[in-house]
Amino acid sequence: MSIRPSGMTSNFQYAIRTIVRAAEELERSGRRVIHLNIGDPQAFGFRPPEHLVEAVQSALSGRFTGYAHSCGLWQAREAVANYASQFGTPTSPEDVIMTAGASEGADLVLTALLDRGDEVLVPAPGYPLYGAILTKLGGIACAYELDPATGWQPSVAGVREQITNRTRALLLINPNNPTGAITPDPTTRALVQLAAEHRLLVIADEVYRELCFDRSFMPASLLALETGTPVITLESLSKTHLVPGWRVGWMRFTHPDAMPDLIRAITRLASGRLCSPTPAQYAVRPALEGSRAFLEVFMAEIRKRRDLAVAHVRAINGLSCAEPEAAFYVMVKAAMAGVATDEQFVLELLQATGVLVVHGSGFGARPEDGYFRMVYLAGKDTLDTAFGRIGEFLDARAGCAATK
Repeated sequence: MSIRPSGMTSNFQYAIRTIVRAAEELERSGRRVIHLNIGDPQAFGFRPPEHLVEAVQSALSGRFTGYAHSCGLWQAREAVANYASQFGTPTSPEDVIMTAGASEGADLVLTALLDRGDEVLVPAPGYPLYGAILTKLGGIACAYELDPATGWQPSVAGVREQITNRTRALLLINPNNPTGAITPDPTTRALVQLAAEHRLLVIADEVYRELCFDRSFMPASLLALETGTPVITLESLSKTHLVPGWRVGWMRFTHPDAMPDLIRAITRLASGRLCSPTPAQYAVRPALEGSRAFLEVFMAEIRKRRDLAVAHVRAINGLSCAEPEAAFYVMVKAAMAGVATDEQFVLELLQATGVLVVHGSGFGARPEDGYFRMVYLAGKDTLDTAFGRIGEFLDARAGCAATK
């Protein structure tokens, strides 16, 4: 007897985790793998600021850590509302729902919004979880391409061409994962206006907004004040405060009067999972209102690692990239002579070198274009070793191609 799974799970793929299976097989054979596939700062030696650790430890030892309200601890929601209001987006604590990371927020929003066959405009390349959720729900991801020739920027005209009568939402990921690109304010303003014209919800994934190296940008929620566009912003402490495993995030609503039924539906779904983890929510207020000196140190360090990674890429024949403007990822283009897809290239690279990266098509890039995403959080010695092996791999491939 075999229990049949749901048909909706057959196409559920999350490339960042899926590629790990091949690495695990290699490790079981005794090989060492350099994991440059997932953006977890703690895996590379970074630690959360002490005032967050102390807040959670204090809560565990002496405060309430049972079931919180399904929308979250009031003090956490209030801190998020104050944080948003301070940069110009008036927000009430009632317009905030705490979630188990931004990922759960994305799942709650899309589940509440979509019927089977509904469409969401998503950037390509972009964070693959959205496509996975849409597959699970029977929704359709309609990709709008980001152009590597313009530093991975979207085209407003290109987005407009994708809109149909089934389109329900426009997803903006800014800064972008996997490219590290920042969408400038005029483009975001035009996209928010486009959404207003077509009565679309804007889902603004701004998890990396505070990890910009040089130029910053206005949140989509602030730009939406001019247009009345309903915006749901997804944020978290995972990356900015180096606590990805704590699973503390939130969504906040801008122009909630334009989506009361949707907010009620999201709240019903949130009540069904009882609450997001209570202890970690005590970190939200100190995170948003406390010292940010640690972030300056973190950004200075990952800037060095970004510059090192980009220098290595540009020194290796067969590799190229745009310089990331934010976060800790670089999207690298590789010469793939003799290989049909980027996934095949990445798997061959792993087998030959022990270096694990993620194929670009896992983020929505075209498989034949030869991109892969690399995390550059590792220290200098590890990055030097990884790029040395990649260079040798490409040189060997080029030599083989030349002799054929």
